[in-house]
Amino acid sequence: MHRMWHGIVIALGCMARGIASASAAPSTETEEVLVRAPRLYELRAAIIKAEDRFYARYNELNKVDDFDVECKVEPPTGTRFKQRGCLTRLQLKAQQEQGREFAQMFQDQALGLTGVPPTTDPDAEMLTRYAEYKMNVLYLLKMNPDLRRLVRERDEAEKRYNDELKKRFKGRLGLSK
Repeated sequence: MHRMWHGIVIALGCMARGIASASAAPSTETEEVLVRAPRLYELRAAIIKAEDRFYARYNELNKVDDFDVECKVEPPTGTRFKQRGCLTRLQLKAQQEQGREFAQMFQDQALGLTGVPPTTDPDAEMLTRYAEYKMNVLYLLKMNPDLRRLVRERDEAEKRYNDELKKRFKGRLGLSK
């Protein structure tokens, strides 16, 4: 049975080729060119993977727990569109404290008391230790060639992404060159 189907398929193929060649105009051969452009989402994903590798290695080497970096993908308040954000543990702790202070303020107001507004500002908390954080990062970069290589990988991934954007949208959307 299998041989019969195989024979039918071959016969139909030959007939189709004969009909097509008889009805087709004189053919001119054209070269086939295959173009494979990278997808922008793949290029963006490569940047994120490079960042994740860097942060994982940085957190491994970093001795100051407050300066470890955590990245999350979640929607900001008031929207459903998810965004990626990376913060130090110091900033995350300050955000938690600020949230606790807000909750306490609302509870006090519900009880008829004067609610005290939050005093914790995550950005201010980071600014108070920014010089220490910067020195820590620079020291780790200086002492660890692997960390420097990961920074270059991330930069190269971003360059590929930006080059592809420029190539695709040249002359549109205000992108030039």
